[in-house]
Amino acid sequence: MKALGLTSRPPVGETHSNFNWVEIYQPTLKKDQISLQVKATALNVDDIHIAEGTAFGGIPMGLPKPNANKPLILGMDVCGIVDAVGDGVTKFRIGDPVFGVIYPWSRVGGMAPNCCAKAIQFHPLPKYWSFEEGAAMGVAAATAGAILKILGEVKNKRCVVIGASGSIGSLLVQALSKFGVKEVIGVCSEANTSHVTSLGADRVIDYNHAPWGDQLAENSKGVDFIIDCIGGKDTEIEALKLLKKDGHFVTLCGPVRFFGDQKTPFLSMLKIYTYLMRRMFFSRLNGPKYTLAYGTLPDWQTIQKDLIDKNIKPTIDSTFAYTKHDVGSAFKKLQSHRNRGKIIIKARTD
Repeated sequence: MKALGLTSRPPVGETHSNFNWVEIYQPTLKKDQISLQVKATALNVDDIHIAEGTAFGGIPMGLPKPNANKPLILGMDVCGIVDAVGDGVTKFRIGDPVFGVIYPWSRVGGMAPNCCAKAIQFHPLPKYWSFEEGAAMGVAAATAGAILKILGEVKNKRCVVIGASGSIGSLLVQALSKFGVKEVIGVCSEANTSHVTSLGADRVIDYNHAPWGDQLAENSKGVDFIIDCIGGKDTEIEALKLLKKDGHFVTLCGPVRFFGDQKTPFLSMLKIYTYLMRRMFFSRLNGPKYTLAYGTLPDWQTIQKDLIDKNIKPTIDSTFAYTKHDVGSAFKKLQSHRNRGKIIIKARTD
């Protein structure tokens, strides 16, 4: 089958200009797997980091390196219709609409017409949801669900979400607003203020106006939870102006903003990970607590209970066609970090 893929490792920042049509074999269905006819895929910055070899700063992780004989087809987030089930699969039947996550070491992700992975990586598409909404839910929902479990009880607490207009932040704002928190405060640009307010935020702070920590410190009696979706030491500094002693700072990126956008030298990487370990350890002794969070295998029970059952849906920034030009444009927009929610690529209709 034909797919838009990569046949070599793109230079850093150039994934968008390196897609070509390639011929690939349809993946072989194995035990406990399902095969999907792909209807839509959503992009993640992790797709770019995997393609360019900069994931987690460039740690060798056994991730596939594209070449002419074995192209790499990106797309961790996928939604489609089951067209085959492997031995041992009882959760799904042929014809079921599902969404989920495909891990990159499979080499064939959601940007292929067909893909397959273990059934546990998928979940039934909620009734009346579009394929685009399903595609936008996988990685973001897995990460948001993991963060909600880390936070625990949030009722009557003050919560700040930094990067509140992004794919993960927008899910968290919606969830927290329905969990009985005392106040949900979103931090984003002024252009996204009305959107974040519509998701349920009680207040929205424009980080371009002045340091957001200073803006909140003027009229806040302390914050219980701060969720950081963008990273950076400056973000941590601002957070410490607000957090209570027994508060909790949960970050997706750590001390480096948009970690993975560049290849990080080994010694610099060692310093980053040493810093993270020290911060997490000593924060347990001295407070406020510091935690590095990440989405792994989706906890579908949590996602169903805390997100889907509460009618929480992903934010979709834009939708692109499955053409070389449009896919390149979609990845270029993704690299800008200016998208509001998820960027979707619809499957070919021919």
